[in-house]
Amino acid sequence: MAALDGMTAMGDLGVGNARTTHRDVIDRLRRAILIGVLPAGTRLVQADLARRLRVSVTPVREALRDLVGEGLVDFDPYRGATVHSPTLGELEDIYEIRTRLTPPAVQGAVDRATESELAEAEALGAAMESTSDPAEWVDLNRRFHAVLIAPCRRAHLLEILTRMSDLSTLYVGVSLGGDIGRRERGDHDHHELVSAYRARDVGRAVSVSLKHVADTLDDARAALLRAPAPGRGELGDAVPAIEDANPTGPAL
Repeated sequence: MAALDGMTAMGDLGVGNARTTHRDVIDRLRRAILIGVLPAGTRLVQADLARRLRVSVTPVREALRDLVGEGLVDFDPYRGATVHSPTLGELEDIYEIRTRLTPPAVQGAVDRATESELAEAEALGAAMESTSDPAEWVDLNRRFHAVLIAPCRRAHLLEILTRMSDLSTLYVGVSLGGDIGRRERGDHDHHELVSAYRARDVGRAVSVSLKHVADTLDDARAALLRAPAPGRGELGDAVPAIEDANPTGPAL
């Protein structure tokens, strides 16, 4: 029990308003999954998480539902919620779809992107360069690409790509593998992509986008091949790692 109580290192979210609490719980759980504090296969018991985060069960339930949508959490009616275990097959399926659908989205977006949208993308790119938190980098990366394809204005195409982007969250995190060089290459691609948009160079924007997708696929595939098979842990198994997850900030 003492070990489980140590999970309060997740931090006290306080009362706050419902929207803020919900967002904080999502951010903390997402970060814990992406940096490996909550490894693949870990059971996520709502009541335990709520107690350790010092919130009610409701924002935890809502956060887990949203993380299911992002492909970070699985839900089984018998086992409950568990951290999703990435697989090579799923990775390749997701990135095959992204490879096929990214070109038409970019082709439709380059000439329509407004100055405010490009400025927003640049601000997100700058935030990615300045953060030392890999989980924050992954979240900013998703937002960056969403801003740049949104101008294509093809609702069904955007819906599919948004879903694939959500499901890619775990794999983008896997692809980083603690390698600062991988993040720097990604940041460089982002500069190139915004530059191509500003020049209204459709061909270059498509080329940079496809290279970016392919590099992420290759890096994630290599990381999965190196990784040991995931176990089926319990929430308490993460306790020793929590306090080391972010020495200068909240554990999650």
